[in-house]
Amino acid sequence: MRNFFTLIICIACCLVAKTQQQSNYSQFYINDIVYNPAIAGSKSYNPLVIQTRQQWLGFEGAPFSTNISYHKLINENSAIGGIFNYENTTPSFQSDLQILYAFHVPLNSKTTFLSFGIAPKIKYYSINFSAEDLPPNQDPAFSESTFSSALFDVSSGLYLYNNRLSLGFSCFNMLESSFNMPVVKKSNQSNSNSSFGNNSEIMNFYTSASYRFDIINNDWDIEPTILLNNGVNQKQIIDFATRIIYLHNNWAGIGYRSDRTMSFSFGFKSNKVNIGYSYDHQIAGEIMNYNYGTHEFIISFQIPALFHNRHTNFWIF
Repeated sequence: MRNFFTLIICIACCLVAKTQQQSNYSQFYINDIVYNPAIAGSKSYNPLVIQTRQQWLGFEGAPFSTNISYHKLINENSAIGGIFNYENTTPSFQSDLQILYAFHVPLNSKTTFLSFGIAPKIKYYSINFSAEDLPPNQDPAFSESTFSSALFDVSSGLYLYNNRLSLGFSCFNMLESSFNMPVVKKSNQSNSNSSFGNNSEIMNFYTSASYRFDIINNDWDIEPTILLNNGVNQKQIIDFATRIIYLHNNWAGIGYRSDRTMSFSFGFKSNKVNIGYSYDHQIAGEIMNYNYGTHEFIISFQIPALFHNRHTNFWIF
């Protein structure tokens, strides 16, 4: 048991010491703005999206993440938006707030567009080792220690799209902002400081591609999507998913992530509200024996857009 707790502590320290990429969401094809700021303003409506993910249900201290995003056109070419991200991996959590701007350029008769996006962000970290989080006789350097810090960084992206095809490329943590992590150790007598050392954001690159095919009298569509995540000195993560959509309102899909995770999802639309659910299951590795899978929910509100007729868009859901 002591080794288990020690492992959890080491993982948490590493997560803060080398802050990871954006949270992995299985329904990335719906809330795609999370991975590319250039997507802002590319829809025929103004989407307000709430997405939440509970990973490894039944595993104490498993990661929990959620995000809220909104973006809209403000004139014929420009769009703005915002994203709030939160992730909790006990005993640490992180959150960030991004402000988005994108500029859209028509390439041919307003049927294909290329957009450029940028997103400055403020990120906040906190890690807290309380007595109940630690096994008996643990290293006193961790005893009831807490740390928090905020930093600034920037992301950018490119997005090519029409009503069937989308191609995207983005770069996160372009500044690779760094900070030292002094840990305040609280005791009855006094406070003292120690440090985990110098830490930095890791630059991440996302590449996405998707295409929508009409099938069966145009009542049905099939949409394969791929998302590649390449971090500096990190192992590449590949997400692949395919959805079958009926009358643009109801869909079901299956996906695979290169960390040996399968996902099964479905969704439906009622008026201007889209609701989706995904269940993930690890198909290899020891952790598959200690949890009941990962559950992800998403709800999207389609707010009417003033400039919704000004250009095409890729997919409406």
